[in-house]
Amino acid sequence: MVINMRKYIVISLIGALILSIILGFYLYKLKSINEKIAFETEYKQLEVENIMDTGTSKETSSNEDKTTPNTVLIQTKYYIDCGHLVQNKGKIKEDSINKNESEFQIDYIGWKIQKFTPTEVVIYKEYNDFCNEHYKLKDVDGKIVVYQLDKYGKEKGIERKTDIQTKYLSETDIENLKDGINVCGKSELNAMIEDYE
Repeated sequence: MVINMRKYIVISLIGALILSIILGFYLYKLKSINEKIAFETEYKQLEVENIMDTGTSKETSSNEDKTTPNTVLIQTKYYIDCGHLVQNKGKIKEDSINKNESEFQIDYIGWKIQKFTPTEVVIYKEYNDFCNEHYKLKDVDGKIVVYQLDKYGKEKGIERKTDIQTKYLSETDIENLKDGINVCGKSELNAMIEDYE
């Protein structure tokens, strides 16, 4: 009778422990999901507020913002296939000068205007594609050569040959360049080449 009671108590304790673990795991997952939903809701609310702020300033402003010959255009492109964000910065096109936001949007159908001021316009677009700004730096015959990579990480061809001699670099850099160093984005590529010069 006492042995059966002990078995019953042990089995009950093990069952309670397993139930506690399952319940803890479930609550942890539920908390993670709620945090994700809260983050997404907050992000969407910020987007709505930005849109409403833009709309409000348009209605109350008597002098509507227009582009000028000195307006800087920043194009932000997000490539879904590789997950990279590429930004290009330059002067506004001549045929886009002296336009308000609505007129400017017609020139850039498919782009989302994130910022519109007379000094700066920021536009954003997503592509279901690969960004073509993936590179590999390698040591070839004692000099650094830059190869462009395809979306599978294979070398497409030589992007640039440099005059940087690898014999003056550190042992670690030389070893890394033998295998090749992957770089994404032209600005990161230029920065890395400058570091080696």
